[in-house]
Amino acid sequence: MTQTKYLLWRIAQTFGIAMRQRHATRAAAEMHLLREAEEILGRLAWEDAETIEDLSVEYWSLRKLSKQYDELSGRIDSASVNLQKSHHQREELLGAVVDSTKDLVAERNKLVETNERLNVERETVLAEARTVKRRHSGIKAKLEVLVGEGSQASSEVDASKKELLGLKRTFKGLRDRRDEVSVKISNIESELKELETRIESRRSEMREEALGNYQNIGKANRDISNDRAELGSLENEMIALYSEIGRYILAHRRDPNVSSVAAKHRSLTNQMSALRVSINLNNRLSGRTTAALVKKS
Repeated sequence: MTQTKYLLWRIAQTFGIAMRQRHATRAAAEMHLLREAEEILGRLAWEDAETIEDLSVEYWSLRKLSKQYDELSGRIDSASVNLQKSHHQREELLGAVVDSTKDLVAERNKLVETNERLNVERETVLAEARTVKRRHSGIKAKLEVLVGEGSQASSEVDASKKELLGLKRTFKGLRDRRDEVSVKISNIESELKELETRIESRRSEMREEALGNYQNIGKANRDISNDRAELGSLENEMIALYSEIGRYILAHRRDPNVSSVAAKHRSLTNQMSALRVSINLNNRLSGRTTAALVKKS
């Protein structure tokens, strides 16, 4: 809003064209821009404000807060680096858990396959033994019948006796084979139990290390969150001080002890002055008289 536009709007108001709400909205938007500009000017100029007596409180407060801000930022950066390292270490640990037992797992798998094969072989032997036993029982019953009928010297009796002896030898061989396979299965199962214990032991060690890593990650996250919250609080305090310095420099830019600082930011202060004039003119057109700037005494 320039003086020329202000005069034109004043003329329009005499004809009933007020549009007060429009001017009030513009004044509010421009006030927001002015507050942002004050903060920016304060950020740019505060380090040169040491010699301005009226800003000594703001200057030294910012010196203190800036130091704290840098320390907090450094802590956050350091914690973020450590957090990234912890995440990388966690990924390595997850891979190490698998790698640390890969040889034992491979050995266990081979033993499991052998154990399954031996169990199949034992079941086969048992099935053959049951068949032989049934055959033996049948021949034995046949002999009992033949002998009971008085046919002890017949060729059929001799053949049956011979077959019984063969079946006994076969059954004994199958029983010995069963016992041999059972011993192998028992030994393999013992080896498997030992392997499972060794695998679990290695994994337990890795889990303990991983637990420590997870605890480090949790602590780093908490520390970063706390530091960021504190950093946010510091930023709010610093913004308030920047704004105060910016307002003072704008209001006293022509004072001898301020002019040298304001001159470094003449383009910004000129825009802010024009913005302040526009706010005041829009406020007048809206029927308000709120000043755009409150000077620091």
